[in-house]
Amino acid sequence: MIYFGDILFICGLHLAIAVSPGPNTVAICCSASVVSRRAGLSVAAGVVTATGLWAGMALLGAGAAVARHEHLLVILRISSGVYLTGIGLRMLVTPPAWNSPRACGQPFLLGLLTALSNPVALAFWLGTFLTAMPPTATDRFYATIFALIILQSTAWYFLLAVLSSSTLPGRVFGAARSLRQIGAGTMILIGLNALIAH
Repeated sequence: MIYFGDILFICGLHLAIAVSPGPNTVAICCSASVVSRRAGLSVAAGVVTATGLWAGMALLGAGAAVARHEHLLVILRISSGVYLTGIGLRMLVTPPAWNSPRACGQPFLLGLLTALSNPVALAFWLGTFLTAMPPTATDRFYATIFALIILQSTAWYFLLAVLSSSTLPGRVFGAARSLRQIGAGTMILIGLNALIAH
């Protein structure tokens, strides 16, 4: 039996995490506003794919495996921190080729790895998400939740890419440089926080 209250609650939790500013938002907005709409949409597709991977792993029991082996969580947090700090430093050090499709490397891969290494996502998918599941959840309930989360993620992240490429003044050189520096600083702070908090 599917409980609509539980579905609304879990989808609401996911949406709250998705719309909160963080590495995924930074990667999509910077790529869409500084490089191109296509790059932003590619990053968004990578983020949605990672969201599907996280949700699938959580529903298939990754949370239980991590709970039994706490050192896995420490390894995941350290890896996340190193990756995000590295991305931020690379954004600061590497001069961008403005309006070049290659300015953010491989956008899909950037989105995928950023979302997979996001420490907030790690905590959400292996903690909050699983504890919000009703104890009597059926396979049909899991499939419904999975489909709705993919739908929500696709709608939000693609909308974010389109709006960022349309409304943010990133294509003006000075604004683009500032946006890139703010994004780099955000990635570095989140990465360092993951390293310190492990």
